[in-house]
Amino acid sequence: MHFINHSNGRKGGSVVMMAAAFLLTGFGESVKPAVQRNALACTDFDQLANGDWYRSVQRSAEDDVPDAFSDLPQQNYQALLAALAATAHSPLADEHSDLGKLVRLFASQAQPAPATTNALNDEWQLVEGMTQIQDIPVVMAKLLRVGTALPLTLQSRHAFTTKDAKPVQLRLVQSELMLWRGTAETRRDHIARMLMAAGVTADRAAVDAEVVERMEQRINGSVASTPPGSVKFDMPAFKQQLAIAANVEVDAAIEVKLSQMMAEFSLPQWKRFLQWRLLKSFSGYLPCQFSTEERRWSSSWKPRFLADATWARSTIVFDDRIRFVAALMPDTLNRFYVEKVIGPSKLAAVNTMMQELKQAMRTRIQAHAWLSPAGRDTALRRLDTMAMVVIQPEKWIDYSNLTINVHDVLGNIKRVNQINFTELVKQARELPRLGAKDGYGWGDFEPRYVPWRNTVVGDIGMMLTSPMVDFENQPAFAYGFLGASILAHELAHGFDSSESIARPPDVPFPPPLGLALGDITYSKAMEDRQNKHYADYVKTVLGVNIPAIRITYEDLADLTGLEVTTQLVQKKWPGTAAMDQLFKGYAFAHRKAHTTEEIRAQAAASQTHAIPKYRVNGILSNSQAFAANYGCRVGDAMVRADKERITLW
Repeated sequence: MHFINHSNGRKGGSVVMMAAAFLLTGFGESVKPAVQRNALACTDFDQLANGDWYRSVQRSAEDDVPDAFSDLPQQNYQALLAALAATAHSPLADEHSDLGKLVRLFASQAQPAPATTNALNDEWQLVEGMTQIQDIPVVMAKLLRVGTALPLTLQSRHAFTTKDAKPVQLRLVQSELMLWRGTAETRRDHIARMLMAAGVTADRAAVDAEVVERMEQRINGSVASTPPGSVKFDMPAFKQQLAIAANVEVDAAIEVKLSQMMAEFSLPQWKRFLQWRLLKSFSGYLPCQFSTEERRWSSSWKPRFLADATWARSTIVFDDRIRFVAALMPDTLNRFYVEKVIGPSKLAAVNTMMQELKQAMRTRIQAHAWLSPAGRDTALRRLDTMAMVVIQPEKWIDYSNLTINVHDVLGNIKRVNQINFTELVKQARELPRLGAKDGYGWGDFEPRYVPWRNTVVGDIGMMLTSPMVDFENQPAFAYGFLGASILAHELAHGFDSSESIARPPDVPFPPPLGLALGDITYSKAMEDRQNKHYADYVKTVLGVNIPAIRITYEDLADLTGLEVTTQLVQKKWPGTAAMDQLFKGYAFAHRKAHTTEEIRAQAAASQTHAIPKYRVNGILSNSQAFAANYGCRVGDAMVRADKERITLW
């Protein structure tokens, strides 16, 4: 899981801007601080806020780098598990409600595996009943609908960050079905063992395994031309069976490959291949001889429906029942997590924070002396049309017609998959949802600004249950932790303004703001100033030379996010105590326990974010409010000189 992978930003400074900042903050560098000087804060705030944590981290060279969010998966997983267990016995789990179906699905994982012949009888007989090679496309479609892993699968082509805002299209892609481990002989032995567990005789299983392994090889191999006059894979019939529109994209090479295989292999061979795929796909829910064989074959094996790519990468040991419901009913699990674990009060607090951040940004835009009237108007239009979405999708999948039987695990899987498959096809005609799909769920944290939607997606469910997010007792800390470092940071990406800044190839620009030439010139000057400041910093601190063109769009989002949130917190909770919590919350969000060698490597190679220590010290050193709060003076490490200060958004 990736719990801090956000990007964005930009900023600047001038005599005029310094005057404006003076009026906004109520002090300038020449004014004697009114508070007692905190020498450590003025020297190395990251050390003050995070030093004890850094010292407590113990990791070997091969471990992932711990960060501020490393403990959250386990914490929130336990909260989710406890809530599910409690809700299973509550009146909320009505058998007709999505929640009731979810907890019964969760409970069904405790049931013994069904007999093979009963569990797969319908699909097994469907395959056995084929009478001609032309039946294969329709049978494959029916198997795919209930969750069988086949040579073809469907993907939704989502375009969150592209200018093309057309409805998403499904596309047929080749599944990776190969048995990657071992020699051909060991793979065939594995296939034969699985077939024998299903009742195939040893002699017959050995012959069939050789054919199945060869078919797996063909699927993964190169495409040859199909002999003239041979049978073709009936793609229109395949699509029709799945209710997929005729204009859905299909890789021509895949269609040719399937036609080639239909010409090369006989109907009995295809039958055994499809039955093998059934056994392989559902082995986690069949009697123990199947799961035992899978474990023998691959130590990293997890049942197909228990692990997607995110789960597989996680080092947290999750309960199989959670994997099960997360894979089969992700929308309902997300909804449960939002309503029963996070709760309405935190959701309301985050939504309030978002609206307050937008209003604070409006106030700043209106006060900026460097903006032309035209630039101000266009920036305000961008802000007014910007949506900010938290956690909940635009709609939930409707499972009202789903039947859950706690004594029929495999039947539950098939029935849920049919609904999910239908939903996938239906969504191909709609714009991508911003909410619970594709990483936007209870188990993930990746807020972002979606340029062509002009939308900030703050899907931060995992973080909201962190003990550090306490809107009642430490609200300013929460505003620093969530507001400054994440939500306002993403909001700022909507104002990456000069349109000349360097970005990695896969990071799109937002639509042009339409600023006046003078606004763009000023913005570019501030971007150049930020580039130089970061390059000078890593040279001085790390001895690493980087080109002064690198991190700007992210650093400036950090700067803007901090300034907007600081202005908001000063207004909501005046006083040094709240500001101390704000800055510590911001610093906490950027904890990351790199080694010195890793930090140097990141500084030299990263084309996105600055090193974490700079994201704390380098950004806070630009803030006059920070200097005032800790009594810092000109010449302190945490006070940026006038000629280096950046004042932009």
